[in-house]
Amino acid sequence: MMSEKQTYNILMIANPEEEVFHLKDYLDKSLIITKVTYANSTTNAIDELKKQNYHIIFLDLGKPGKRAFTKIDHILSFTTAIPTVILSNELNMCFSIRCLERGASDYLIKNTLDSFTIYKAIRHNIDRRSYIQALEEAKLRYSRLFHLSPQPMWVYDIESLQFLDVNEAALHKYGYSISEFLSLKITDIRSGGEIPKMLKSFYETRKHMTRNYKGIFRHQTKDNQIIDVEIHSNLIKFNKRSARLILANDITKQLKHIKAIESQNQKLREIAWTQSHVVRAPLVRMMALINMLNEHFEDKSEFYLEQINKSAQEFDKIIREISEKTAQIELED
Repeated sequence: MMSEKQTYNILMIANPEEEVFHLKDYLDKSLIITKVTYANSTTNAIDELKKQNYHIIFLDLGKPGKRAFTKIDHILSFTTAIPTVILSNELNMCFSIRCLERGASDYLIKNTLDSFTIYKAIRHNIDRRSYIQALEEAKLRYSRLFHLSPQPMWVYDIESLQFLDVNEAALHKYGYSISEFLSLKITDIRSGGEIPKMLKSFYETRKHMTRNYKGIFRHQTKDNQIIDVEIHSNLIKFNKRSARLILANDITKQLKHIKAIESQNQKLREIAWTQSHVVRAPLVRMMALINMLNEHFEDKSEFYLEQINKSAQEFDKIIREISEKTAQIELED
C-alpha cells in the first residue's frame, strides 16, 4: 500500500520523435511526493534502472505502431517487477489490448490527462503490483509449507478424486514417484475394505460442504503395506478447482502401542481378580484346617495334613500362574 510520506521514484521514458511530455506538471505535491527521472530512450532507461530502484515507469509511445511494440518489449525484457504505464496520443483499442497483453500495467491517452488521473494511475498500479507480489509471496509460503512439511500432504480434486499435488514426505511414505502419484486417485491408496468407508465420509462431507474433516483410515503403500493413518482435511481452491488439502499422520505404531497397553491392563485386571478371589479360597481353607487341626489334632491329623497339603499345592500353582502372567507383561514392555 502507498504511503503519503514516502517519496516515489518515477522513470519517465520520453518519445524522441515528439515534444517531451512533462509529467512533473501533472503531479500534485498535496497528493503524492515524487521524484521524476527522464530518459530519452529505452536503452537509457535500462541504464537508469540499473542505478536505482523505481516504483513506476511511464513510457511515451506517441502514435501506435510496430516501433512502439519494440520499445515495450525492450523495457519489459529487462524488468516486469515494476509497473509500466503506456502513454499514447490516441485511443486505439486493438493497440491498447496488445500493449496490455505484452505486460504493460495501464494505457493512458495523453490529451485526456489531469493531475488526479495521473495520481490514480500511479496509486492503482503501484498498489496492484504490491497486491500481486503479496499474492506471489503467499503462494511461495504455501509451497514451502506444503513441499517441505515432514508430514505427508496432498491435494485432490473433489470431483474426480484425482491427485493434483503431493509433497516429498508422501512420496517417501507411500513409495511412489511424483508422476505415479499424480496418475492415481485417492481410492488407489486405500486398502480394499476401507474404500466403502472412505466414499461414505467423502460424500457426507461433500453433501454438507464440510470445510474441515478428521478421521482415521487404513491406507496401502505401493509395496502393499497396510498403515493406519489419521487424516486432517480442508476444503480449498487449487488452480480454480474445488479440492481438498490433506495432511496424513501415520499412527500405526501408536495404535499398536495402545493395543499392547490395553492387553497389559487386561492381564493386570485378571491378576488382580485372581489375587482377590482365587488365591483367597485355598488360603481361607488352609487357615480353617489349621484351626481345626489345633482343636482336633489327635482325631483326624492325617486328613487335616492331607487337605493342608492340597491347598498349599493349589496355592503354589496359582502363584506360579500369576508370575507367568507378570513375566509376559515384562516381555511385552
